[in-house]
Amino acid sequence: MTTYSMPATPNFTSAQFGMRSNTQTFVSPLTGKIQVVELTGSRWYGTFTLPPLSKADAGVWIAFLTKLRGQSHSFFVGDPARKTPQGSVGGTPLVNGASQTGNTLATDGWSASTLVLKAGDYITVAGTQNALYMVTADATTNGSGEVTLTIEPPIRVSPENNAGITTTNPTCVMRLTGGDVTWNISTAEVFGISFSGEESLP
Repeated sequence: MTTYSMPATPNFTSAQFGMRSNTQTFVSPLTGKIQVVELTGSRWYGTFTLPPLSKADAGVWIAFLTKLRGQSHSFFVGDPARKTPQGSVGGTPLVNGASQTGNTLATDGWSASTLVLKAGDYITVAGTQNALYMVTADATTNGSGEVTLTIEPPIRVSPENNAGITTTNPTCVMRLTGGDVTWNISTAEVFGISFSGEESLP
């Protein structure tokens, strides 16, 4: 499998981006009481729509989508509306300690005593999974530049100690949701392209 970068331009005219949680719900036929079981495997998904394109500009995107060969290959993508963090960031953030699990991530290397990330910001943690996480609570470092981030989804594969953390244009790895690649063409040879993807889990 090869993971490709999307063409740099143009920007999407609209996009849906979100988290698809993996849960099972049971409803008692006697009392109507609902029991929910949370399972592993929550994943990011998105639908992306490009502006009307000329034949030349459309060709770049059509080639990109075609070489994915349906779900055979994957691509990098993130939330188009949150490419830069709201927090001040600063420093060179790293994972602080191996074997971490759950919904918190100990980090260091940030600017000291700073609101580095705000709720709703994203990070990507380097590694084989290229994991994308949303920070769900404001994060302010201590005097040593350390902070424990509260994140979603839960950590699937424990990152290595000192793994790099990306805060600008953070991405995950997605595959197309189906095997078809289709584009619309008007009589004036204006192209319309949209596609959907779902995170490829490690």
